[in-house]
Amino acid sequence: MMRAIVALCMAVLWPGATLAAPAALDERQEAAVTMQAAMVHPQGSETLCGVVDRVDERNDTLLIRLSPDRIEPFKVQDGLIFNAVRFGDPVEISVQNIAGFRTIVGLSKQ
Repeated sequence: MMRAIVALCMAVLWPGATLAAPAALDERQEAAVTMQAAMVHPQGSETLCGVVDRVDERNDTLLIRLSPDRIEPFKVQDGLIFNAVRFGDPVEISVQNIAGFRTIVGLSKQ
């Protein structure tokens, strides 16, 4: 039971972490852990393609040029993304609405 509580706390307090269920959990406890993880990372992500226009690490945002006349700011869920992209990189991003902000939850360079 203690492992389940620790796993749930990790999922809530550290949303970027991968949640791995301990081997000693029974099926009901594992389902509860999986449901909690699903609540932390809600479904409904949107996939967009664009080019990195500006990296604003101070404000945890990337500005992505989605079309020649449209640039949008996106919050970054994982700060390691800043190490992976530079100005002018073509990217495909997965975006979710988290706490009222459009947030990048996944990124791949094209």
